[in-house]
Amino acid sequence: MGKIIISEKLIELGIDTPEKGKAIKILADKLKAMDFVKEGFYENVMKREETYPTGLPTIIPIALCHTEAQYVKQSALTIGILKTPIQFHEMGTPENLLNVNMIFLMALNDPKDQIAWLQKMVVAFKSKETLEHIQFATNKRKLCKYLKTLFQSE
Repeated sequence: MGKIIISEKLIELGIDTPEKGKAIKILADKLKAMDFVKEGFYENVMKREETYPTGLPTIIPIALCHTEAQYVKQSALTIGILKTPIQFHEMGTPENLLNVNMIFLMALNDPKDQIAWLQKMVVAFKSKETLEHIQFATNKRKLCKYLKTLFQSE
C-alpha cells in the first residue's frame, strides 16, 4: 500500500454548506491548489458519487469519496468536518440516505491502493473514539498529527 500525504493544508474544519457538491469542491480545490490532482478530478469524484455512493453508516456517519487514479498526480487525503450534516447515499445500499458529519476525500494515484486504503479507513472508523476525536477537532495541526498516527504507521 502506497504512502498518502496528510497535511494541515488538506484539512477544513467547520465547512458550512448544505450541499454535498460544494463541500466536496472545497476539499478538491485544496488538492488542486497543492497540484496533487489533474483537471477533471472534482467532476469525476461527483460523477462517481452518483454511481457508487460513498456514505458509510459508521457510529458517526462519514463519506469516503474518491475517483479513478488517472485524475491523481500525488496520493493524498483531504478531510472536511461539517458544521451541519449533509445527506449522502449509503455505499452498497444507495436507497439509504445518511446524514454525514465528515467527508474524507482520497486522491490515490495507484488503483491497486484503493481497496487497501478503504479497508484501513473503515477499520479505523469503527471506533467511536476515533470518529469523535476527528469530528470535534478544533486545531488542524493536532488533527493532522492524529491522522498521521492513524494512517501512516507503516
